Amino acid sequence: MGDFRALGLFAPEPLTDSHDFSDFRCGKPSLDEWLSDMALHNQSANYTRTFVVRDANMHVRAYYALCAGMILRKDVPRSQRPHGTPVEIPIALLARLAVHEDLHGHGIGKALLANALRNAASASQAVAFRAVVVDALDEEAAQFYRNLGFQPTKISPLKLILPTQDILASMAD
Repeated sequence: MGDFRALGLFAPEPLTDSHDFSDFRCGKPSLDEWLSDMALHNQSANYTRTFVVRDANMHVRAYYALCAGMILRKDVPRSQRPHGTPVEIPIALLARLAVHEDLHGHGIGKALLANALRNAASASQAVAFRAVVVDALDEEAAQFYRNLGFQPTKISPLKLILPTQDILASMAD
């Protein structure tokens, strides 16, 4: 499950204008539209970095986007705001994550999330942040993230957080 090569796919790579996402359909129209309408623009304007899983014909089969952000101390679980935590906490935001509907159930989403978290953890060595936050699109997506260790914030049950220290610890296993 989740082995890109076993499915004839390439590991996540940065989005470029040579990738074809014209037939990308994940079952969530807002995620499809963001990829086709905003991903390249946001990347060139330094709003997000998008990474894609593609096939040999350059068709995008899955993607995720990361950016930097802040969350207020009062909005995170008490366990994630020790004494001395600043009012605003720096985070990495998993802005989007989607898998083509033809690949649902093959573990691609979990493998894609693992890649995103590895990239975020690597970035945390150069730019400090305390956690990765995701705004889940709906309850189904929120359950996916909760199953992988994310916890709800006080803002919304759909805004979830995973401390950087947890990501680094899981990579050491």
